[in-house]
Amino acid sequence: MIEDLEGFLDFSESNMERQYRRKLQAIQREPEDKDFPREYLESDAEHRFKVSLPLRVRYGAVIALTTSVEWSVNFLVKQLKEPTGVKLHNYKEIVHAMRELDKRTKIGKTEVVSDYEALVYVRNCIAHNAGLEEHYRHPDKLRDAVKRLTGFTLARHPFLKGNHICIEKGALNPYIRQFSEFIVELYKAMYHQGLARNGA
Repeated sequence: MIEDLEGFLDFSESNMERQYRRKLQAIQREPEDKDFPREYLESDAEHRFKVSLPLRVRYGAVIALTTSVEWSVNFLVKQLKEPTGVKLHNYKEIVHAMRELDKRTKIGKTEVVSDYEALVYVRNCIAHNAGLEEHYRHPDKLRDAVKRLTGFTLARHPFLKGNHICIEKGALNPYIRQFSEFIVELYKAMYHQGLARNGA
C-alpha cells in the first residue's frame, strides 16, 4: 500500500511532463491572439504544469503517505499481545505508538519515527492551511520539520501571500521507501519475537 505511492508519484510527474509538451505544441499551432500572446500562454502553461499541478500532486502524496503509515501502525498495534494502552485518535498518539513498537521490537528506528513526525506537521499544514506557513498553528514545528526533511522548503509563491511548503521532484520517494521498509521490519520483528498474537 505504501510502496504503490511511489508508482503513483512517478506516473503523475511523467504524465504532467507529457501534458506540458502537448500544451506548448498546441499553443504554437494556434493563430496568434492579440489579447493572449503566445508568451503569456506559454508562461501560463509553464506555471500550471511545472509549479501548480506538481505541487498539488506532491501535497496529495504527503497526505496519502502519512495516512497509509497511520493505517499500518493501527493494524500492528491491534496485533500486539500486550496493548500499548494508547488510543490512536490523533497523530501524537500514532507517533507514540510507533516509538513504543520500535522500543519493544528493538529495531532501532527512532530517526524514521522522527521523520514521520516531521512529515505529519507538513501534512497538517497542507490539509488545514493550504500549505501556507502564515496562520498555521505550529509555525516553529513546521519550520523544524521542513528543515529536517530533505527536498522540502518554505518559499514564497508568486500568487499567494507568504511562504508555502515546496516539495522538490523525487523528494518524497526516499521517505516512501523508508516508511514501507519500517512497517515491514516492525511486522516481522513483532512476529519473530512473539510480541504479536499468534506470533512465532
